[in-house]
Amino acid sequence: MRSSRFRLASTAAATVLAAVTALTVVTPADAHTVSPVNANASTATRDVLNWLAHLPNRSSNRIASGFFGGYSNSGFSLNQTEELRSATGQYPAILSCDYGSGWATNSDITALVDHSCNGALKSWWASGGLVTISVHLPSPANANGGGLNTPMGNFADLLNPSTAAGARWRQLQDKMAAGLQDLENAGVPVLFRPFHEVNGDWFWWGNRDPNTFKQVWQQMYTYLTGTKGLDNLLWVYSADFSRGNRTAYYPGASYTDVVGMDAYDDNPQVSGIQSAYAELVGLGKPFAFAEIGPDSQGSFDYGRWITAFQQSYPKTSYFLAWNDGWGPARNSGASTLFNNSWIANRGEVDLGAVTEPAGGGTTTPPPSGGTLLNGFESGTEGWTGANVTGGPWQVTEWASQGTRALKSDVNLGAGAAYLKKTTTTSLSGRTTLRATARVAPWGSFGAGSQAKLYVKTGAGWQWFDGGSVAVTSAGVNLSLSLAGVANLGDVREIGVQFVPGSGAGGTSAVYVDNVTVQ
Repeated sequence: MRSSRFRLASTAAATVLAAVTALTVVTPADAHTVSPVNANASTATRDVLNWLAHLPNRSSNRIASGFFGGYSNSGFSLNQTEELRSATGQYPAILSCDYGSGWATNSDITALVDHSCNGALKSWWASGGLVTISVHLPSPANANGGGLNTPMGNFADLLNPSTAAGARWRQLQDKMAAGLQDLENAGVPVLFRPFHEVNGDWFWWGNRDPNTFKQVWQQMYTYLTGTKGLDNLLWVYSADFSRGNRTAYYPGASYTDVVGMDAYDDNPQVSGIQSAYAELVGLGKPFAFAEIGPDSQGSFDYGRWITAFQQSYPKTSYFLAWNDGWGPARNSGASTLFNNSWIANRGEVDLGAVTEPAGGGTTTPPPSGGTLLNGFESGTEGWTGANVTGGPWQVTEWASQGTRALKSDVNLGAGAAYLKKTTTTSLSGRTTLRATARVAPWGSFGAGSQAKLYVKTGAGWQWFDGGSVAVTSAGVNLSLSLAGVANLGDVREIGVQFVPGSGAGGTSAVYVDNVTVQ
C-alpha cells in the first residue's frame, strides 16, 4: 500500500542488460526442481513455486502479471480487475487480496482480519489464475486494534503469548489461519506476504530490531505451518526499495520461498530499485516485484515497466500492480505492459511444464565416487570471487548435486571472472580434481564462453588447469588431471575461471558446485 506520505522521489540513469538465451520446455520430472521450504507442501503449491522459479528462463510468457483486488472487508471487488480487462484485453495471472484493515478499530481485534474475499480467490484459481494474500494488520499493542502506522513499542512482545500484545498476536494469527485453511480445503495455493515493507518506518512492524523480527517471522512460520498444518503457503519476503536494510530482516532461506520488492517510483529504472534488485536477487530465491506503482497517479506510463524488466530486471518471476490511482487502467500504457510477449496473463499459466535453458534442463551427472571438497550445502565454505560484481552466495536456484550451489554476479564486459578457494591444502596421492560449472540463462555470454578448473601450487603459486571447456546455462562437468602437477602437497588455491565469449556484454551470473577429488 502506498500513499503520498510514503513517496520517495529520485532520479538516476539506467543500466542495460543484453538479450536472453534460447530455451527448451521440459516436463517437471526432467527439470531441476525448486521446492518450497515446507517439506509437506501440497503438490499444487509445489507446482506453483517450481513454475514461477523457472519463468525467467523463457523467451516469452516469462513474467506473471498481477493485480491488487482490494482489502477483504473494505473495498475488495473485481470491478477494477474488469477495468484492467477492458483496457488491455487481459486478466492478470495473479489476483491479490489483503486480509487486514489495520487502520480501523473494533472491540474485537480479530474482526479487523477478514477473509471474505476467499470466494473470489477460489474462483480465480479455478479459472486458471494464481493467488497472493497480504495483511495490513492492526497493531497487537492496542486492545482495539488500529495503529497501522504507529511503530509498536515492544515488538518482542509478539514472541511471548503471555503478554497482552502477544496474546492478541496469537488471536490475529488464528484468524488469518482460518482464512488460509479455507483456501487449502479448496486446493488453492497462496503466495503469502506478511509484514511487507518491513525495512520502512510507516507500519507498526517496520524498522524494528532485525533479530527480533526474524524470530517473529520464524515463529509465525512454525505456528502456521506446523501447529496449524497449513501446507498451501509459499512465504514471500518483501522489502521496500526506498529504504536501506533490504536484506537485514530476511528471515532465512529455510523460512522463505520468494523474495520481493515494493517499488513505487515514476522511473522504474531508478538506481534505488536497481540496487534493491541486486541485493534481493542475491538471496538466491525466486524474485518478484510484489507491489509496483507510480508516484504521479493518473499520468504514469506503465509501458516503462516492460522496458525495465527487459533491460534491468530479467530475473523477475512476477509483478503485482496496485489498484486505485496507482493502477495500470487508471494510468497509461497498461496494454503495452500486459500484452508484451514477456508477460504471462491468466490463461497462460501452465503449471504442467517448466522452462529450462537451451542445452537441456539438467546437468550431466558428475562422475560418482571421490571425496567431496565443497558442495556448498553449508554456505560458501570459504570460497571467494575475483572480478565479480556480487557474491559469492550460497543459492538454491540451481545445483548439480544436493540443493545448493555457489553463485556470483559478473560484468561480462570486464573479462574473466573467478570463483575460488584460497587455502593451503594437500592433494598428494590424488589423481583427478572435478567440479561442475554453469553460467546463468540471462545476459549475453557470447559465442564460445569457456570455463576451466585450475589449481595454484607451491610458494610460486604455479598455475595448472584442465583446459578450457564450453560452458552453458545447462552446466558442464570440469576435470583436472593431477598427474604432473607439481607441489600437490602444497596446493594454495582451487578455482574455476569463467571467460566470456566473443560479443559478450551486460551482466549475468556464474555458478560452481560439487568440487570433488579422486
